[in-house]
Parts: sequence; C-alpha cells; structure tokens
Amino acid sequence: MVASYIHSVGEGERLLATMGGLLLREDRNFHTIQAVEAAFAQHARLRDTTAGVHVLVAAARYLVAHSPTMRSQEQTYDTARRLSRGEILYEE
Repeated sequence: MVASYIHSVGEGERLLATMGGLLLREDRNFHTIQAVEAAFAQHARLRDTTAGVHVLVAAARYLVAHSPTMRSQEQTYDTARRLSRGEILYEE
C-alpha cells in the first residue's frame, strides 16, 4: 500500500505525516520511535529512488508488526478487568 501510494499519489510528506501520527497514536517505546525516525531520515536522503520507497515500506511493515491488533487489545482489557475483580485467570 505504501509503495502504491507513493507511485500513484506521490505525496511523500503526507504519507510521512500519517505514519508519524499513527506512531504517536499508539503507546510506543523509545526504540520504535528511533527506528521510524531513522527510516524517515534515510528516506529523506534517498527521496526519489526505489530504495527510498523500500525504506518507507519497511518502516510501515515494522509499525504494523509492532502494533497491537484489536483482538489483542480486547484480550488485554479483559484480563485487566478480570484481575481487578479478583478472578482466577488460569488454574493448574
């Protein structure tokens, strides 16, 4: 989707802004922020090259791989709710 967007729309700055917004929307740790920041800097140097597009694709894939899914978030909330009620989560 990232490569297709850049090749068809060509609005790299808008894409970077969207990816940055998504990064900050999630509860990210320092290393994830560093990795995406480095990808953006590398893209700036490689801007109109195939390698520059690959850098953004890699950054997007990294963000997707490290973002919680709706299912995992729901499981986390359910576990927290059950613990707050004093429920036993697992029995041996």
